Amino acid sequence: MENQNTKITIKADYIGRQIRNGRVEVGKKLHLDVSRIKRIFAYGGKYYIEYATDKADYYKQYAEAPPPLAVELKHRVEDYKVDVCDICGSEIEWDADEPFCPRGCDERYDDWSYHTETRQRFIVESSVADEVKQFIEKAFGVKAELVDTLFRNMAGGYAPQFKLTEVDVTLREAHLTGLAVVENPAFQYSDYDSVEVVEKKYDGRYIVAEVYANGFERLIFKYEGEPDLSALQRLHEEWRRAEEERKEKQKRAEEEMERRRREEEQRWGDPAKVAEAIRAALPDWADGAVVLAKSVCDEDCDVYYYVYPIKRSSKRAGEYYTSREWRQVRVEVPDRFLEKLAGHIVTKDAVVVKVKEEKESGKYLNLRV
Repeated sequence: MENQNTKITIKADYIGRQIRNGRVEVGKKLHLDVSRIKRIFAYGGKYYIEYATDKADYYKQYAEAPPPLAVELKHRVEDYKVDVCDICGSEIEWDADEPFCPRGCDERYDDWSYHTETRQRFIVESSVADEVKQFIEKAFGVKAELVDTLFRNMAGGYAPQFKLTEVDVTLREAHLTGLAVVENPAFQYSDYDSVEVVEKKYDGRYIVAEVYANGFERLIFKYEGEPDLSALQRLHEEWRRAEEERKEKQKRAEEEMERRRREEEQRWGDPAKVAEAIRAALPDWADGAVVLAKSVCDEDCDVYYYVYPIKRSSKRAGEYYTSREWRQVRVEVPDRFLEKLAGHIVTKDAVVVKVKEEKESGKYLNLRV
């Protein structure tokens, strides 16, 4: 029998908050006993959970040691009060000051009521400053103390007057994009509605960490000891390799997009080929099809193109009609090629002609040649 005190580190994409039967959801497949969670680390946007168990063999498939630069997070179990439906046990929701059951029990039962329960949730806590402090101390092998935080975004703020080395390190809350070990660092403050530039200096040796979050924060740490500068070089090399891989991947994607564009241009660049594809896809009962444009506006406006079957009018010569309630003609033609035939009909005998849309009559749209 395995020792109940066997510790194993489990890697997970996320950790839930709600505790049920003493367990919390970890990743997509696991529910861990919160009393057996000993420590939690984070690195690369992943969690590493130190867990005491008597079933270490079972958890080995999820086990992975935390990276050397992973930072430790605080965790705790917190009691909270919640209103609960007496009938189904769902947490009560509120519409202004009126309670209701999300499952509709308040509407189905005349004697509906709810009560208050004390439940528990699992809290994982960290801050950008604490994560970066831990990271710096591990990476550089020094004792660090945060002395200031300077912010800059598009509106202005403090700009460093020295070069930060590019890195790309994601912890949990913190995403580091730059690091520098610098003596007497200086920053210049400016903003969009002032021409004045103010300089801010720090005397002594500092480690500056650049963190991105809706702008840049530069965290300034005083340190004790001699920093391991090779760590900075390693982190920069990791950033450089990742950047090269990203650029190569982007290049391949752009080349693939261009290849597809050329193939589509060769296949559909001639409107006659588009018209033939539409004619071949017509239902037996249709006399042709029309290409209609529709603008859809949200923050921006986009134009989409739809192909509907048409019938020749038996009452008016030179007139066809369609309905947006009819099933569209399915053609695998990109919109940029359908655009060339927008406002045109393609008849069953392969005639392509521009039409004028007239006011809809009931569910029908009249089309006059």
